[in-house]
Amino acid sequence: MNKVKVILSVLFLNFTVFLFAQTINEAGEAFNKGIQNTKEKNYEMAIKSYNKCIDICKTVGADGDELKAKAEKQLTNAYYYSGMNFYKSKKFDEAIRDFKKTIEIAEKTSNPKMVDKANDYLAKVYRLKGNAFYKKKDYERAITNFDKALYYNLNYFKAYYGKGLVYKKLEDTENFKLAMDKVIELGPADDKTVAKAKSISRKFYIALAGKDLQHGDNSAALDLLNISLEYGTTDPQAYYFFAIIYNNILKWDKAIESAQKALELEKESKVNIYFELGKAYEGAGNKEAACNAFKNVTAGPNTDAAKHKVTQELKCN
Repeated sequence: MNKVKVILSVLFLNFTVFLFAQTINEAGEAFNKGIQNTKEKNYEMAIKSYNKCIDICKTVGADGDELKAKAEKQLTNAYYYSGMNFYKSKKFDEAIRDFKKTIEIAEKTSNPKMVDKANDYLAKVYRLKGNAFYKKKDYERAITNFDKALYYNLNYFKAYYGKGLVYKKLEDTENFKLAMDKVIELGPADDKTVAKAKSISRKFYIALAGKDLQHGDNSAALDLLNISLEYGTTDPQAYYFFAIIYNNILKWDKAIESAQKALELEKESKVNIYFELGKAYEGAGNKEAACNAFKNVTAGPNTDAAKHKVTQELKCN
């Protein structure tokens, strides 16, 4: 009887070993299939293969831990490559799904490098989605997606640029400035997006100053022009508006200085600038300089007024 028990125990042990070996082999086969799927860029099948390997290893216990760890690493890569594939194909929702899965597995397996890589691409995907909503004039959803981009990469200056464009459309000057200043703060000095942020900001504040001038608000216009100088000091339009403001408030010397700076920078029509320069010189009591300036107004809406100054008021030689 004891001999029979021994024989049965041996048979059971051998059967268990056989099943264990078979299970490990199945896990190994699934792992190898995942590797092959990845090489073929069939990431969907690779993900299934690695998941199958991991599930089998879990049933094995501690003896399957080493293979399970390898499969989890490859599974992280497969989700990342799949996300990249969708990203390049502009299938953004699928890319987001796979990049998020990359992060989930990478965090569980202590793989910070893959977490960072997936975060970077999630930021890029959400920025592109934000751009798409911006073009559709769906500004609320554009902002939502730009903010999601910044959630995954707080230093992603291109997402701030997108927000700035939205706030410009909404004429939200406070948030516009905050966003564009972030672009300039975070982006490389020689980056094209940074250059565009400076240019757009400068022109935005100059345009707003022009509107205030039309409404006779010299103080508000002056404040906006001073803000525009934070983004560049080579725009002739800004100095032309400065000249108008200083003429309006009878600060002749500053008007002369501003008009001369505008003339120096302007590469095209200068007739309007000469008109303001003439007014400034006239106000300062310099008749000869005023006459010379007014004589340069040979076209545009101020032609008749300049001619009247020359022939009737100042009686220039």
